[in-house]
Amino acid sequence: MKRTPFVVALLALAWTLSAADPTSDWHGFRRLHFVVEGRPAFLTQPALAAPGRPWVWRTSFPDFHPEVDLELLRTGWAVGYLECLEMLGSDPALDLLDRFYDHLTRKRGMASRPALEAVSRGGLHAYRYAARHPERVACIYADTPVMDLKSWPLGWPGAQKETADALRYYGLHDEAALRGYAGNPLDLLAPIATAKIPLRHVISLNDRVVPPEQNTLEAQRRLARLGHTLDLVVVPEGTPESQGHHFPLPEAFASARFIMRHSGVLPQGREYFALRDGLARSQTAFEQRKTGRVAFLGGSITYNPGWRDALMRYLQQWFPSTEFDFVAAGVPSLGSVPHAFRLERDVLARGPLDLLFVEAAVNDHNYDGQANAALLALRGLEGVVRHVREVSPPTDIVLLHFVHDQHLATWAKGEVPYTVAAHERVAAHYGCPSVNLSLEVYERIAAGEFTWADDFRDLHPSPYGQQVYAHSMTRLLDVAWPRATPTIEERPLPPPLDPASYGRGRFGDLRAARLLQGFVLDPSWKPTDGKGTREGYVAVPALVASTPGAAFEFRFAGTGVGLMITSGPDARTIAFQIDDGPERIVNTATPWSQSLHLPWALLLADALPAGEHTVRVRVVDGALRVFQLLLN
Repeated sequence: MKRTPFVVALLALAWTLSAADPTSDWHGFRRLHFVVEGRPAFLTQPALAAPGRPWVWRTSFPDFHPEVDLELLRTGWAVGYLECLEMLGSDPALDLLDRFYDHLTRKRGMASRPALEAVSRGGLHAYRYAARHPERVACIYADTPVMDLKSWPLGWPGAQKETADALRYYGLHDEAALRGYAGNPLDLLAPIATAKIPLRHVISLNDRVVPPEQNTLEAQRRLARLGHTLDLVVVPEGTPESQGHHFPLPEAFASARFIMRHSGVLPQGREYFALRDGLARSQTAFEQRKTGRVAFLGGSITYNPGWRDALMRYLQQWFPSTEFDFVAAGVPSLGSVPHAFRLERDVLARGPLDLLFVEAAVNDHNYDGQANAALLALRGLEGVVRHVREVSPPTDIVLLHFVHDQHLATWAKGEVPYTVAAHERVAAHYGCPSVNLSLEVYERIAAGEFTWADDFRDLHPSPYGQQVYAHSMTRLLDVAWPRATPTIEERPLPPPLDPASYGRGRFGDLRAARLLQGFVLDPSWKPTDGKGTREGYVAVPALVASTPGAAFEFRFAGTGVGLMITSGPDARTIAFQIDDGPERIVNTATPWSQSLHLPWALLLADALPAGEHTVRVRVVDGALRVFQLLLN
C-alpha cells in the first residue's frame, strides 16, 4: 500500500521548503528558520513526527521554560513560533499570525489545530487569536498569562515602552482609551467557551507583575459563568527578584500530556483502545503507596527497545514520587501459550503486580496451520489473565494486539485476525483494557499515512513503528488515569471462557523426570551448529538426547501437559504416551527450525481428567532438548 498522491505531494513540498531553510540546534532538536511577512519564524522539529504532524504554537518567549516543549518534541510534536511579541496580540498581530498559520498548515503540512502555548504577555496573542479562530485551536496552555491590558502594561510602572506599543498597535490615542478598551482576552471568552477549548494555566499567587486576581482568576470566574472550565496549577510564591512572576515550573510533564491529549491527531478520527474496567487500582497503588511493580510480558517486540522504554519513562514522569520495579519479561518468539506456563517464574516470582502489559497477537501465529490454533490463542491468554487475577486480584492488565504482516490482508477482507479475535474475547470477559494496534496500523496504512515497507518495515517495528505503538498506549493511559477514582474494591473472578485454559500453568522441575535411556541432564546446553538461540534457552539446564529410542518419563497432577523445547535444524519426531493411552507421534520441527533453535511450547494434551498422570516421551528421529516441563 502506498501513500496517496496528495500526501506524497504535501510531504515533498514540506521537505523542499525545509531542506533550504537555515537550521540551528535547540536542545538536540533541529530548528528550521524562515521568514513570514518579513518576520523571523521557526519550526523546531522532533526526531520522528507523531501521526498527523501535531504542533504547539509558542506565542511568546520561545526559549523560556523549555521543559514542556522538550517533552512534546521527544514524543513527536513540533514547536512553532513567529516573532511579533511587541504587537501584544493586536489585530495587526493576529493578521500576521494568520499568515504564519497558513504557512505551517498549507506549505509545511502541519496539523490544522495546534495547541497554543503562551507565557506572560503571550496570553494576549493566544486568547485573542483563539477568539478570532476557535476552530483552529486545539487547546491553550499558559504560564502567568496577561488577560487584560489594564492590568499589564497599564498596571505596571516598568512597562512604559509596552504601553506605547499597545497604543500604537491597537490604534488608540491615549491611556484612557486603552483603559476603556473592550477587546481584551477577558472580554472575548465567549467564543472560546462555546468551542469548549481546553484551558490550563500555571500561576503564582504573589505575582505582582500580572496579578492573578485581575487575569487568570478573573478569567476562571467569567468562564464558569459561561459554562466552561479553566484548569489551574498554583504556585504559592514566585521568586522575589521577579516580583513573583517567575518560578520553577511545576507539573511540566502533566502539562505536556494535557497538550498531547487535546492536540494529538487521532488516527482516522477515532481511538483504537477499549478502556473497560479501567486502571484505577494501579493508579491508587502508585499514588497512595508510592511504590509500583509493572511487568511487560511478550515476545521480541517487547524484548527489543522501543515502546517498553517509552512506557517506563512515561510512568516515572506521571508518578514522580513513586518508586517503580519494572519487570522486563519479553522473550523473542514466545506467544501466549508459553507465557501462561512461564508466568510464575518470569513475572509473579518478583511479588504482587500492580500493572501488567501483555502482548501475544503476533507470536500466537506460530501455531498457524494447526486446527486448534485459535483455541490455543484463547487458552494461552486466558491462562495468563486468570492466573494473575487468582493470585493478585487488584492487578490491572492491559492487552496489546500488535500487528502481524498477514493481519493487513485479513483486515482488508473485513475480517478480524484470529489471534486478535481470541484475545479480545479474553479482554472483554475479564474487563481488561486493550489496544488494537493491529487495526490502527492497517487503517493508517490504508489511509496513506505511512507504508508497511518504508515506515513500519516489518512485524518487528522500526523506531517509527515503536513510536506509533507507544503513542497509542499512552493515549489510553492519558484517558484512564485522569478519570480514575481511588479504589480497592474486590474484583470478582468470572467463570472461565474455556475450562481447559492454562490458568494453572507452571514449569515442572526437570530433575523430577526419570531418565530411562539415552537422555542426560546437561547443566548448560549450548548448540554446536552455530545457529541462533534465544536468551533464557541457551547456557541453561536441558534434558538432551539425539539417539532414536532415548526416553524419559515424569508424573504430574493436573489436566494439561507439554514440553518447552528448542526446535532447531535437527528437530524431527518424538512419541509420547500418557498413562495407559496409545502412543502418539508428533513432529517437533517448525518452519523456522533450519535457521534457529526456536523456543517452542509443545502441548501434548490439555483436556485430561483432573488428577495424577504419567507421561513417557521417546525420541523417534533427530534430537530433542527439553528445557521445562509444561504442567497445567
